[in-house]
Amino acid sequence: MYLPRKWPVGISLLTDESFASWFARIAWAHGATPSELYRIALPGARIGGVDLDRHACDDLIFNLSRDAGLPALTLEAATLRRWRGSVYDNDDGKTPIVWLPPAGRAYAKSSFGQQVCPSCLAEDPEPYYRTSWRLSFYSVCTRHRQIMVDRCPGCTHPLHPSNTVSGATLALCGFCGFDLRAIAAAKVPERDLAAQIRLLKVADGDWQPMGDYGPIHPVLFFRLFTLLYRLVSSDRHALPLRQLLMPPKSDVRAEAIPRIREIDRHPARVRHLLVNLASQMVQDWPRRFVDACDAVGLHRWLLVKEPKDVPFAYSDAVSRHLVRQMHHVGAEEVDTVSRHLSAAGQSPTYEALQGILGVKFHAARKLAAPVKAHKPYGTHRYWKLDGVSPTTRAAVKQAAHKAGENVGAWVDLALQSALKAQAKR
Repeated sequence: MYLPRKWPVGISLLTDESFASWFARIAWAHGATPSELYRIALPGARIGGVDLDRHACDDLIFNLSRDAGLPALTLEAATLRRWRGSVYDNDDGKTPIVWLPPAGRAYAKSSFGQQVCPSCLAEDPEPYYRTSWRLSFYSVCTRHRQIMVDRCPGCTHPLHPSNTVSGATLALCGFCGFDLRAIAAAKVPERDLAAQIRLLKVADGDWQPMGDYGPIHPVLFFRLFTLLYRLVSSDRHALPLRQLLMPPKSDVRAEAIPRIREIDRHPARVRHLLVNLASQMVQDWPRRFVDACDAVGLHRWLLVKEPKDVPFAYSDAVSRHLVRQMHHVGAEEVDTVSRHLSAAGQSPTYEALQGILGVKFHAARKLAAPVKAHKPYGTHRYWKLDGVSPTTRAAVKQAAHKAGENVGAWVDLALQSALKAQAKR
């Protein structure tokens, strides 16, 4: 449906196009920048670093509908409000929304919430950004099976339509002009897309079946899924959980994933892996979740602090199946087991003591014998670059920053790639 318009050039919304993308294209069609058009459409206002997909106000949408000839509801559906009532329940305009991170500049820092697929941009007659690209769990293009890109590899700036200049195209970085279509993104097997496709259906309103708990509302499901994602990404038991759930031939080592709580700070390839791991625990709810938590020693007092703050399907599963009586290991008990192991000719290391006691005892860990004497590891941030020349060190830091990785993970991936190449010779 089209309405009478006042502006000379009519620009329609393309399939799944985001509001910010359409706003940039209609600005260029009238020989203006997005910043200039914003002042025209909303007199007295300045766009600054506003994330239009989230913060397009009702007055802006009404004025654009009147002048551009598109229904206000159509324009509103192109914003992040599309997922209100499914991915999130309310937006106060200030609190970060889980799974819908800010784009451009927010809270006085760079925000990498805008992702693109280089192949999609290359195929588009007129490149444009999709609304679904704003979802954090959308880490792989479902059409091309390529890992999404969330920053310009040329200047490392976040991608943001409002930064581009008049007459430009969304296929180019708005800061340095780098052609995003030239990025060679890694591909993933088609079977690895199942979790993401299911999450997209839930985001569009499908209720998620949760075993005996029945289907649950999308908003509640995403709250539960956030808890599972953080269990495998940033919880103190995240590493053993990843080691348990990751496939044996994974290209990414469990130890190489940085322990970060904010979902949008993970690069797309890491988000893709962690979403798949969290999805494993959702299946056959709550059996797989309970088995995984039990295997790594996660129990109720570590999972739920206040039952009212988490979905019932999560808190009830934890209360029913992960309640264990706490057993505190004392010095006398450790000493007895240590003498028993020594008499049997075994060293009373922490792992050996834990195998007999059947529990972890971090508080009394110093009572165990060390596995072996070794030099202490580096304690500074870039200890993995010890012994590397200053020139190489600076180049590695810059390359890791451009890739959106921390230095340790980037070095690990680079070494794996070099070893694979050497093995093929």
